[in-house]
Amino acid sequence: MARISTYKKDTTISGADKVLGTDSATGGTKNFTLSSVLSLVTGSINVPGEDEVESYVHTQNSPSAVWTISHDLSKYPSVVLVDTEDNVIYGEVNYESNNTIIITLSAAISGKAFLN
Repeated sequence: MARISTYKKDTTISGADKVLGTDSATGGTKNFTLSSVLSLVTGSINVPGEDEVESYVHTQNSPSAVWTISHDLSKYPSVVLVDTEDNVIYGEVNYESNNTIIITLSAAISGKAFLN
């Protein structure tokens, strides 16, 4: 069997394209069209390069237990924190306004906050 990396890449996606999955009723392997998968989704889906979501990356260069972030996104974004080695870290996120976040960590840490 050929390696997946050797297949030609198809950059045109359509609802008729298929993905491989497991049928929950029978446990058997089955092809699902993207349209059928999409019919199960409620809300909106953002497609990279097409429906870009406004985002902001905050870099905390100096170690600190409190990060104050001004982002100008005019919303209360989701937040993912990483340290300087890109390990996910956790802190208390407080929304001061729809443009300012204060994050409190358990220790003084440098890293990044990804907001979207």
